[in-house]
Amino acid sequence: MEKDYKKLANELRKIVLGMTFRAQSSHIGSNFSVVDIMTIVYDIADFTPAHNGLTKDIVLPKSWTVATAYACLVRRGLLLQEAIDDYGKEGTKWTTIAEPTEHNGLKVLPFSTGAMGYILPAGVGFALAKKLNKEEGKVYCIISDGEMQIGATWEAALIAAHHKLNNLTLVVDWNGFCAMGKIKEILDVEPLADKWRSFNWHVINIDGHNHSEILRAIKGEPYVPKQEQSMPRVIIARTTKGYPISFMSNNNLYHYKHISTSEFEQAMVELDNGSFEK
Repeated sequence: MEKDYKKLANELRKIVLGMTFRAQSSHIGSNFSVVDIMTIVYDIADFTPAHNGLTKDIVLPKSWTVATAYACLVRRGLLLQEAIDDYGKEGTKWTTIAEPTEHNGLKVLPFSTGAMGYILPAGVGFALAKKLNKEEGKVYCIISDGEMQIGATWEAALIAAHHKLNNLTLVVDWNGFCAMGKIKEILDVEPLADKWRSFNWHVINIDGHNHSEILRAIKGEPYVPKQEQSMPRVIIARTTKGYPISFMSNNNLYHYKHISTSEFEQAMVELDNGSFEK
């Protein structure tokens, strides 16, 4: 029986909303656009112990969405509840930037993903090491569409294709915004799917809030032509920044804005009502 990912994602959004409100931290819109994706990636990833304290599957979360990563890892029993309760508090190790984090000797966050443009290069390194060492397991990288504007991303894409890293899956959270405005106005990167195909990646386009589509894509269930089975995969997930909160959706103000008490209460009511559909 398929899990109720809609319910699970909604519960995680409430947790993340509380974390960012208590910490008065930013990037709630960026977190909410990717919650559905990260809910499923962290649920199906195999975190059993592997080489050098790493896990069998490696997940590198999107920049500035460590609140969602912490919530997902706590749910899996891979971090303590304090990661949620102490998130963003002064003097705590649970910072608002994803720093390398271990739990019971396991590197559940093996690399700092706070800086833009470093996630895919790091993921390529992990995936290539697995290939060279003949290790099982997959590497999942989740990045923003803003990182499509950074040269290191495309250099890493070339390397991944050259080494035929079919153990690497990249998910692009395509919500149409970067920090300072709309992607198409700041530095347009379309046609994105065609670019990735030209770099010899297998491309999957999905609705990034449709849990059935996300699950099938992450599991690799869509048919992959034989000539593309050795390629790394990129999932272009069309999302809405701030989804599903009415006043946050497609509102780039909530890239940096700290939410107020009234905004927190309204958002929680909307999540409790669960009137949104995907």
